[in-house]
Amino acid sequence: MQYKSLFCIKGRDNWQRFSAISGSLYLTLLLGFVLIGGGGALIFLALLLAPLLGLSALRRVRDIERPSWLAALTLLPFMFFSLSLAYSGSAMASLTCGVIAGLMTVFLSAQKSKVGGGLYQQGYSGPLVVPRRERSRSRVEPTLGGGAYEEEQEQVSYQETEYASPQKSRATFELWLTWAKQNQKLLTAVLGGALFLMVLSSLWSIWGGSDEESVEPEQVEMPAQNPVERDEVTLPDGFSLVLEDKLLIMRWLGEADNPGVIWSLATAKGDRSCANLVFNNGSEYRPMIVEMMADTSIEARFTPLDTGKIITDIALRGEVKLCGYEFSLKGSQSALSKSDAFIPYL
Repeated sequence: MQYKSLFCIKGRDNWQRFSAISGSLYLTLLLGFVLIGGGGALIFLALLLAPLLGLSALRRVRDIERPSWLAALTLLPFMFFSLSLAYSGSAMASLTCGVIAGLMTVFLSAQKSKVGGGLYQQGYSGPLVVPRRERSRSRVEPTLGGGAYEEEQEQVSYQETEYASPQKSRATFELWLTWAKQNQKLLTAVLGGALFLMVLSSLWSIWGGSDEESVEPEQVEMPAQNPVERDEVTLPDGFSLVLEDKLLIMRWLGEADNPGVIWSLATAKGDRSCANLVFNNGSEYRPMIVEMMADTSIEARFTPLDTGKIITDIALRGEVKLCGYEFSLKGSQSALSKSDAFIPYL
């Protein structure tokens, strides 16, 4: 791969190179989602990859002599795909954006190059092409066993195979393209119908999911009818810890919003920034549920199995993050040591 040519503005890309670059960038974005999750980090990765896609598309539309603005259309589904992975939490929305991106890639790949006999190296033609070195043709001495003839035959066979492979791929692609042109109405109807159903399903998964979440608070709040003794300690940075028997609750004042579930571990739906309580030493704990209460406070409930570990980390660490909020833990140990309920955990 000629890496400098990835940033070239004046060159040309054939359909194989453009398809390979587009597919690689989408796979890289998916791999980033698996490794780092959603949120701002994934958007930052998408912004780093977008110029590579845009430049390859620009070289491709130049190769097929199409308007340059077509290259910008490849960036729209790429950014929508990034946003769907980072924030929507809907697999159908991400799949829809991926299909639209694939159709755009196929459209640009299906166009024939307008430059006849152009010099391409690894699918690229332009000012950064490195001249190929001619193979030295050494004289082969004949031997009694016929080795020279066999070696020459193997070399000819290798060269024919090397030449025939891309030709066969191109012939297959052209056959498919011919069929597509002869059946444009059928192909357009099938693709249009499938795309319409996918868009409808993605919208339903996003809007329908929010309706389902609004029902969850009633289901979660029902067991709270039984009175439970609560021991609460207010910590210096404006949040408090509450013990209900052995269940730990982290509570702080949030922004005004409608009461309801913000994140649920049982359904893995909601604000993914609330999925982990993260300390500055790297320790992480998953809340069972995070809710916006009627008094605009936010409560994050944790499993009793993590109660002791979380209290210890709060007493010993420097800072903690949850739901996009960052709290300083300075003076937390002193505050906790004043409560009889929390002293056994210190």
